[in-house]
Amino acid sequence: MPADSFPLDTASLRLRHLVVEEAVVLMELNGEPSTRRWLPSHVYPDTDAATARVRHLISCYSSPGDPRLGPYVLAVEHLASGMLLGHVGFSPLRSEVEVSYAIAEGSRGRGYGSEALLHSCRWAAKHFNLPGILAITESANVPSRRTLERAAFVHDEDTVMRFQGRLQTVSRYLWRPAVDPAR
Repeated sequence: MPADSFPLDTASLRLRHLVVEEAVVLMELNGEPSTRRWLPSHVYPDTDAATARVRHLISCYSSPGDPRLGPYVLAVEHLASGMLLGHVGFSPLRSEVEVSYAIAEGSRGRGYGSEALLHSCRWAAKHFNLPGILAITESANVPSRRTLERAAFVHDEDTVMRFQGRLQTVSRYLWRPAVDPAR
C-alpha cells in the first residue's frame, strides 16, 4: 500500500491502520450488546485474545497485504476528538471481497457507519483494483441494511447460509464504483 494512502480523512472521520495499543478499546467496542448479537465472531474473550488478534490484523497489512487473500482492517476514528469509534474490515469470501464494520453504540445515528463504509470502499476498490465489494448481514438486522444502503450498497438477494457460526437468512449487498452516485 502506498505510504501516502493513510490516514484517510473524511468529513467526520479518519480511516487508518490499527495499532496494538487499541486492543483493549476494540475489545470493549466489540463487546457491546449489538456487536455480540450481530457479529459474535468479532467478540474477544479477554485482553490477551484481543491483543493477539490486533497483532495478527496489523501483520496482514504487509502479508498478504491484499483483502482478496486475507483480512485488511481499518480503524475508524472520530476526526475532531481522536476517539476510536470502530472498524471497517475487508476480507476474502470465495471469489469476492466482503466488508464488515462496527461503530460504537454511543456513536451511532450520526452517519459514521455509512461514511466509513463509503470512503473505505472507494479506497479499497481503487488501491486493490476491486470491481466491487460484498456485504452480508442478517436479514433481520434492519439498521445494518439501512447503513449499507446509505453507503451506496445495492441489495442483491436474500439467501440462507452459514453466517456468524449458524445457518440463517442473510441479505447480500453489493457495492460497485459505478453505482456510487457521489463519485
